[in-house]
Amino acid sequence: MSRSSATSKASRKNQTTIPQRVRKALGIAKGDTILWTIEGNEVSIKIINRVNVDWNKTPEMSLLEWAPAEEEKTQEEIAL
Repeated sequence: MSRSSATSKASRKNQTTIPQRVRKALGIAKGDTILWTIEGNEVSIKIINRVNVDWNKTPEMSLLEWAPAEEEKTQEEIAL
């Protein structure tokens, strides 16, 4: 496996875009669920749920809503 790097900046809302190089290398698509794992001062990401949707045929699904309660539950599960 080859090693590659890419950079991105955090916005005022602490959001960032996954660089295109990373999205292509991992095959990340709109709607995929990504697991962020923190170990010391390093973070790794893993696709844990791939969405198989034809976004051209279902535009109403193109904006997936974020549910804070679900994220908190996920964070608690990760902490275990």
